[in-house]
Amino acid sequence: MKTLTRYLLLGMAAMAAPAFAQVATQEPTSGKLNQRYWIQLGAFRPSIDSHIQVDHPQTGAAGTSIDFEDTLGLADKETLPTLLLGARLGERWRMEFEHLSLKRNSTETLLTGDVVFDDTTYNASASLASEFDSKVSRLSVGYSLYRTPEAEAGVALGLHVTSFKIALEGQGSVNGGPVSVRRASEEKTVPLPTLGAYGTYAFAPDWAASARADLLYLKVGDYKGSLLNLQANVYYRFNPHLALGLGYRLDDYKLKATHPTWTGKLEYRFSGPQLVLDAGF
Repeated sequence: MKTLTRYLLLGMAAMAAPAFAQVATQEPTSGKLNQRYWIQLGAFRPSIDSHIQVDHPQTGAAGTSIDFEDTLGLADKETLPTLLLGARLGERWRMEFEHLSLKRNSTETLLTGDVVFDDTTYNASASLASEFDSKVSRLSVGYSLYRTPEAEAGVALGLHVTSFKIALEGQGSVNGGPVSVRRASEEKTVPLPTLGAYGTYAFAPDWAASARADLLYLKVGDYKGSLLNLQANVYYRFNPHLALGLGYRLDDYKLKATHPTWTGKLEYRFSGPQLVLDAGF
């Protein structure tokens, strides 16, 4: 899945490349609704709330529900870079690819209670190092049910891919054995389909507002998940091809797995303001 994501990113970049090559000769567009290709670079400043539970792989005994921010001391605020690539496939069809990643670690957490992760128990008062990396990618194809020179609204079908890696290291024991320095980790990539809606309204010559929502609640095999993604931005176009946007974003993700290789839960919630630079052609 990591290779697939790279190819998708390269493919979308290749679609946008002809537009960059012709910037010098193109006529200026009148606004966001006339873009054939667009690239957005963003800075997302969310408040973060994340939890994980990894059960015993053999017995199925419930592991500890770990709060990464309160229990492990990981930062509850970060500034995340975001990337979005888009292209129109005709007058009403469109495609978008979006990616963001989060990497956090903590090395000086003193546990106030036992933490059970997988088959390892880290005892209270132990010093625990932790790491939580996540990457979120979205690929969607949309169709505009309503489209005029000033407004657009449509629906989208997409694929939301979450890759995460969690690692804990400290004094612990496996299945009640002797205490030693133990490292336990979990790494997964989970693709889930999404349904969405989007809309854009150019309310003044240089101003536009846009919003998008993606929603999922689905059980596929050994995985059950829910996803809510909301974004709303207001853009000011200070150049025929460039606009600056300010808005709000929410990513709320829940996953429960009963797979033989991993049984447990993962939840995260990112919410906060974002600043984006939009280049359109």
